[in-house]
Amino acid sequence: MDEEEKILKLIKSKKKGILQSELWKLTKIDSRKCSSIVTDLEKKGIITREPDIENKRSKIIKLVQKKNTKKNFKLLLVGKMFSPCTGCAIECVPEKCMDLSEWVSSLIIEKSK
Repeated sequence: MDEEEKILKLIKSKKKGILQSELWKLTKIDSRKCSSIVTDLEKKGIITREPDIENKRSKIIKLVQKKNTKKNFKLLLVGKMFSPCTGCAIECVPEKCMDLSEWVSSLIIEKSK
């Protein structure tokens, strides 16, 4: 395991983050080298460095939480029929919308198959 992997593994194991000073001590990597690796990881968008609330001079390192960018359009489809509300600009009462009622009926029929 190289030094970057070692650092990332330790950061991932700390849910609330880890002080940069703790990081180099626990990984037993020279503080300058560790700082350089942390800077690279931050530039890549993998981690963030935030000021420590208790000690403003210290930085807490946290893993960046990636958002799920994968979109699931299955919920908008019934067979080959798209939800009528997708892209609809009409302000309506859903209970009274005929297109939506038809689509919901198709959902029920599709589920029963």
